[in-house]
Amino acid sequence: MDTSVPFKSSTARRVTSRSAATRAKLVSVAERLFAENGVEGVTLQQIGKAAGQSNAAVCQYHFGDKEGLLQSILDKHIPRIVRRRHALLDELEQSGRQSLKAVVRAFIYPVAEKLSDLDGGEEFIRINAQLVATHTMFAQHLGSTNLHLPNQDRLTSALHDAMAAHDVPEPVIKQRSMLAAVLLFHGLSEHIKIKRCTKSSGMDMETDVFIHTLEDGLLALLSAPMSPLAAADQKHRI
Repeated sequence: MDTSVPFKSSTARRVTSRSAATRAKLVSVAERLFAENGVEGVTLQQIGKAAGQSNAAVCQYHFGDKEGLLQSILDKHIPRIVRRRHALLDELEQSGRQSLKAVVRAFIYPVAEKLSDLDGGEEFIRINAQLVATHTMFAQHLGSTNLHLPNQDRLTSALHDAMAAHDVPEPVIKQRSMLAAVLLFHGLSEHIKIKRCTKSSGMDMETDVFIHTLEDGLLALLSAPMSPLAAADQKHRI
């Protein structure tokens, strides 16, 4: 029997395991530093050093560039959000009751659940608050990005139809959808920072109450009738 094949396979598994552990460490450190100092405020060399790596080019070796590292962070968190969101949208379609409130919940809660994810969930939210303009423009087909982002057409369509049912005109639907994404990620991001700042004082920021308040606020934003001035401007543009 040729024993060289299993020996090589075993060695390859050890190298792969070590490489995977290094990548996971770099991603974890990058999440923290990107969240605290901003994506543009951190270099790959700083991330490698903070991860305890002696090779100054370790991040380039594993991810190519900062965008590749950022992509790995998104790939770590976004698939679960997408699965949860699609499951909620499936339930709405099966029930036949696709109200705006239900769609807003499908929009908010898969992201808000990241608050309880101890493996970089809060950092992911804070990073995405920095990227929300890029994500939102991509979702609305208003721009492109080198990041590989999930197709948001299903959620965008559900929000569109639910707002249209409230007689919100087309251009306003698009603007309110973009503003909702900004409020979602920046609202959660600021809640995280405030909660951390007040923790030592014994104050409880009541995350559950905040999320319900965010839900109420987004529902009001997306369903509110246009003001007379906005309606007049819209009519003038038409």
